[in-house]
Amino acid sequence: MSRYLEEAADLLRKASEANEIKNGDYATRLAEGRERIARHFATLAAIDKGLLPAEITSDVIAAMASRTTA
Repeated sequence: MSRYLEEAADLLRKASEANEIKNGDYATRLAEGRERIARHFATLAAIDKGLLPAEITSDVIAAMASRTTA
């Protein structure tokens, strides 16, 4: 994993800890925070494996589609 990805993962871990503290008494908010952070970790994992993350892939497909129809 590159230094930048490791730094991003470290920040996500800190965000995860803050989410647990801030939203520990609010199950819905806690779960939403966990899901959001998990999506970001999945994005980092995809990038680390040399894959294009799903969000970026959909943006690329949309951009290509708009170029072919314009």
